Amino acid sequence: MNQAVRNQGFEALETMQMKNRINELEHDCAELQKSNEELRERCKKLASRQPEWPKGYRPNRKKFNGSRSH
Repeated sequence: MNQAVRNQGFEALETMQMKNRINELEHDCAELQKSNEELRERCKKLASRQPEWPKGYRPNRKKFNGSRSH
């Protein structure tokens, strides 16, 4: 009988630990889903905007001269 009580207590403890672990993982998953959604919106916003040159930057295009000898 002592062994049966001991096994029952062990199973109860193991069940409680698993439930706590599941709750922690569900909480972590919810946080990750929220941050993922925020980052997805941010990426979508950044990907759809028109690129801008920094103020005062003027890119100079070099002309290609195919007849140039080395």
